[in-house]
Amino acid sequence: MTFYQWLRKQKSRNDPVGDLARDAIRDRGINPSGTKPSSHKGWKMHLERCGACDGALEALERAYLEYLDVQTCRNE
Repeated sequence: MTFYQWLRKQKSRNDPVGDLARDAIRDRGINPSGTKPSSHKGWKMHLERCGACDGALEALERAYLEYLDVQTCRNE
């Protein structure tokens, strides 16, 4: 599962990760009809180019760590 696929599943959360997920779904630069960053660095660069606030960047860090935890658990 890609980070984007995982993030889309977080859209119902009532926290910054859920906010990030909803923003990502609406963002034409990263939705399925557009291009999606494929790495943490790519996501961070995209958010910075879009002028994301510190809270959004912090949500990305939190979300990516959670995603990596899920991926690690799946591979064990």
